[in-house]
Order: sequence, then C-alpha cells, then structure tokens
Amino acid sequence: MSVLLTGATGFIGRAVLENLRAADYEVVALVDDQDDAAAVKALGASPFIAAEDDSRTLAELALESDGVIHTATSAQDDEEFIESVFPGLVTSDKPFIYTGSLWAYGPGTDLTEASPLAPPASVSWVAAMQTKLMASDAVRVAIVAPGLVYGHGQGIPRMLVDAVDTGSAAPVVPIVADGSQHWASVHVDDLATLYRLILESGSHTNELYSHNNEVYIATDGSAPTAASLSAALAASLGPAATTAPQSPEQTDSVFGNALAGLLQMDQSSRADKARTLLGWRPSAPTLESLLRSGYLHTAGDEVWT
Repeated sequence: MSVLLTGATGFIGRAVLENLRAADYEVVALVDDQDDAAAVKALGASPFIAAEDDSRTLAELALESDGVIHTATSAQDDEEFIESVFPGLVTSDKPFIYTGSLWAYGPGTDLTEASPLAPPASVSWVAAMQTKLMASDAVRVAIVAPGLVYGHGQGIPRMLVDAVDTGSAAPVVPIVADGSQHWASVHVDDLATLYRLILESGSHTNELYSHNNEVYIATDGSAPTAASLSAALAASLGPAATTAPQSPEQTDSVFGNALAGLLQMDQSSRADKARTLLGWRPSAPTLESLLRSGYLHTAGDEVWT
C-alpha cells in the first residue's frame, strides 16, 4: 500500500513514517526543500517537493495513493491543501486522515468523540476544520484528536525538562499553574499505530457510530496532574530536587501565551472508540514513568532532533 504523508520531518509525522515503513507501506512524503527530502529519504520515504516538481499535482498523488495522512496541519495552509488533495480521493473509500486535537474539546473529564467542541481561541481553527471535514460527503474523512503527545525525549514535555532551574545545588522543577489540572496524553509511537490502523480499516457503520466520517480521540487512558508529572521529573534529579508552582507570567515565559493557556486545561479521556472499533492498544511507557527516569533517550533509542 502507498500513503501520501505530510509533516514527515515533524514529531508526529516522523513517528507515522517510521511506523508505516516498518509495516512495509510505501510512503510519499510531501516536503518543502532538499534538506527535508534527504531526511525522509533516509527514513525510507519517497520525497516530493511540490515547488520543484510540476509533473504531478497533489490530486494525482492522492489518486495514486491508498490514503492521505495530514500531520502538518496549519491554520494558514489547511484549506488550500485540502482543496488540492480532495479531488484525488473523491468517490473512493481511501481515507483522508486529519490531525486534530483533544484541546479542541476544551476542559472536561471523560471526554469522548460525542462531547461538544469548546475550543479556546488559540485552537478555534482546529475545531472549525474538524467540523468542516466531518460534514464532507464526497471523501471519507478520519480525524485523529490526540492529547498531549510525548516520547523520545521530545514534544511539550521536553520544554518542561528544559525549564528546570539548575542554578543552585537543589534543582527546582516548575509546575504549570497550580498543577491540579489533568493532562490526557499519548506516546507518539502509539499515536502512529492508530493512524496505520485507520488506514487498514474500512468505513464503520454500527449502532454506536453510524456515519462513515469518524473522529478518534487518542490518549493512553491515563490523566496525571501537572503537579504529579513535575514531581516525577524532580524524582529523577535526586533527593534534593523540589517542585514549585509557576505564576501566570512564568508559565507564559516558558511555554508562550497560547500554549500556556492550553496546558492549564483540565482534561481526561479513555479513548474507548479507537479501542472498540480498531483494536488500538496503547502499550508505550506512560509520560509519568518516562519523566521519572529523566525523560531521556532510552538505551538503543535513536536520538530524535
């Protein structure tokens, strides 16, 4: 099978590419320049630089594929990309898999795909795109809505590690806000497996989910508090390490205003739908366990950049 993939040099996209190649999929990776082309080629993909190759359109690439995975989502470029690629998928059962976000649902405990979208302003564009795609009746759409994505020492947790104050003998690990909020999360490798399972599945029609377009929340079922995650990281730094809540200004300086607001949301979800319909079984170590070991690259794990 062949897949057209965007964002193959990004955190999520790279994991998806490696997962697909391990399953013997052919992957055509849409990239921006020769450096990215070399990077994805080294991982086993066939690069395509649209700006340098006018021999095929994106619609033709989609038509030649068995599905499209879009991880390089962008408020600025999504509309144009979707308009370009959809003609190659019309009237087929080939999926267009879009990367949404659990944050688009706003705060809530036990969030499901049936929960109403209630996005903060910073991710309102994600919610709008999810709504528009779900209304599509010409192309089979699947939306993956991950929680906080972690793994390989990368992602947002890396920012927490890098924010540790090591200026004194006793390291101080920051706690985002007061730390009471829960973070629903998913390891990037488990997330990549979910994308592949969607590719390998057909459209679903059953008493629970009666339409062909689907949304799949992706979390590992755990939802530790921000305070417990900071405590786990502190445990990796020795008995003298402590944790300290951040002021709003400190949180903004570390994560930026938009992301800081998202990280103060209280969210949890079991992601039962992906388990029920696709047999998805997250198996990677939890975020808390990885932070407790320092959130470093484990033995034998290639360093991600």
